[in-house]
Amino acid sequence: MTILTNKKITLNKDTRTFIQEYINYVRDVNPEDIYEGLNNKQIIGNKFIFKMYQLENLDLANVDLHIENNRVFVLARFWNSQIINIGSIPLSGSLKIILNQEFYPILKITGGKYKKVVTDTYGEDTIVDDFEPYQLTLEIHKADQTTYKSQRIDEIYHRTFKNEHQLVTLSKNLMRCFAIFGLLLGLGFMFLGFFLTGLMVIIAFFGVNSYTLLLADVHMQEQRQRA
Repeated sequence: MTILTNKKITLNKDTRTFIQEYINYVRDVNPEDIYEGLNNKQIIGNKFIFKMYQLENLDLANVDLHIENNRVFVLARFWNSQIINIGSIPLSGSLKIILNQEFYPILKITGGKYKKVVTDTYGEDTIVDDFEPYQLTLEIHKADQTTYKSQRIDEIYHRTFKNEHQLVTLSKNLMRCFAIFGLLLGLGFMFLGFFLTGLMVIIAFFGVNSYTLLLADVHMQEQRQRA
């Protein structure tokens, strides 16, 4: 991974909105990214942690660059969210050369809400919640062939599935097809006299997929209740 340059972004008024929406999204899809999945007790129990930010990265954000009037405007989105102009950087001569080659941009974040371990007068450790202003940095990486292909796949993926519900629905329908296929195949083996083989096929295809669908439905109900 070769970093061609990194520049601090001059943020605008929409940046805080983007970050808050991103945090809400991460809470749903990967809550382990919030405070690294640790609660106050776990942070205090880890003697190597003295300060932990709510958000350590913006790995799920898709970044695009738009050049206008000698400035590079940084556009960001995640999944099927609205594209937001989070800020800009000046377009220097060296940056213009970099942007004329194969590259891919990512965002780095510092600041925001954080938890700090504080020792009181009695020697007891407690957690103090505080906030620092956000700062976003644009990193431009040299695109190797693997990364370029990965980005193309990611673009096709997001164009195909407009939202998470479509992806979940397709996955569940495929699992239903495998379950039915396994049931029919297993019954076919049984009909031909291979009872144990048919039973194993039914368990492997029909049983496992049906159980997974049941767990998925239970999880979705829990998510709706929490919302």
